[in-house]
Amino acid sequence: MALMRLRALALLLTTLLAPALQARAECAGQDLIATLPADDRAALDSATSAVPYPEGNHWLARRGATEIGVIGTYHLYDARMAGLTDRLAPVIEGAEALFVEATEAEVARLQSEIARDPSRLFLTTGPTLPEALAEPEWNRLKAEFAARGIPPFMGAKFQPWYVSVLLAIPACLTESGQEPRKGLDHLLMQRAAGAGVPTHALEPWDTALGLFDALPFDKQIDMLRASLPLASQAEDSLATLEEAYFRQEHRLIWEYSRLVALTAPEADTDEVAADFALMEEALLTARNRAWIDRLLPEAEGRRVVMAVGAAHLSGPAGVLQLLKDRGFALERRPF
Repeated sequence: MALMRLRALALLLTTLLAPALQARAECAGQDLIATLPADDRAALDSATSAVPYPEGNHWLARRGATEIGVIGTYHLYDARMAGLTDRLAPVIEGAEALFVEATEAEVARLQSEIARDPSRLFLTTGPTLPEALAEPEWNRLKAEFAARGIPPFMGAKFQPWYVSVLLAIPACLTESGQEPRKGLDHLLMQRAAGAGVPTHALEPWDTALGLFDALPFDKQIDMLRASLPLASQAEDSLATLEEAYFRQEHRLIWEYSRLVALTAPEADTDEVAADFALMEEALLTARNRAWIDRLLPEAEGRRVVMAVGAAHLSGPAGVLQLLKDRGFALERRPF
C-alpha cells in the first residue's frame, strides 16, 4: 500500500481513535511535492486538473431555496486553523444545521464499543505480531512503538491495520497534558454549539472501523509490512498533506499518492490501478454517495453546511460533482 494512501487511512481514524493528537514544535517535515522533478510535477498537475473540482476548500451549492455550504476539512490540528475557523464562523453561525462525518456522540459510541469489545483493536485469537512478522521486522516495529510511547507488549497485540494507522502518524504528534487541540471538523462543531446550530452525523458511528474489519489478517500484515519502511518518512508525508490542504489543492495529494505508488521499485501498474480503484470506492466514492443521500432530504429548502474531509470534494463522484448532478449550481467561496 502506497505511502500517501496510508496517510489517508490514518487521518480517517485520527479524529475517532486519537482525538487528543496535536502538532508539536519538533514536527519539521518537508513538502515532498515541492521537491519533485519538473517532469513528474507536470504529470501530477495534468492528472489533477483532469478531474472535476480539484481545488477549493469552501463552496456554496444552490438549488432553489436550498443552500448547502461545503467545507473541506483536515482532521488534525494546525495553528493556521485558528484564523481559518474565525473566517468560517459566519458561515456556521448563519446555518440551520451542520453535517459532519462524526459528531461527538459518534466518537463516544465508537470509544465505548472498543472498550466493550477490545477485539476491534486488539488481537484476541491467533498469532500476535511478533509471531506473524520476521524478527528484523518486529525489532523495527518495537523501535517505532517506543518512539510513540507504546510498550511493545501492548503493541504486539494490536490489530495489524491499527499499527499501520499508528505508523502513518509521526511520532512528533502525541498526546500531552494540555487541553486537546483538534482538527477543523471539531473546531467548526464547537462554533456551531456556541451559536445553537444543531450538528448531525452523515454516517453511522462504526463506518470507519468497518472499512478495516473486512480486511483478512494476511492482508493486514501486508499492509503493516508496507508501512514499516515508510514510518521514517511520516513527518515529510504529513507536511506534504498539510501544505497541499492549506493551498486548497486537495486532489493533488490523491494524485501524488498514485504517482508514488506507480514509481515505487518493482511496482505492478495493473495492481496499482486496481488497488487505487478499490481504495477510492471504499474510502471516498461509496461514502460520498451515502452522504448526499442522507443530506439532501434534510437540507431541502434550508441553509445548511456540510463539513467533511477535503479528499471527498473532487472527482467524478466527489460531493461537489454529486451535488451538481442533482441540479445544484456551485460557487467557490473564500477560505
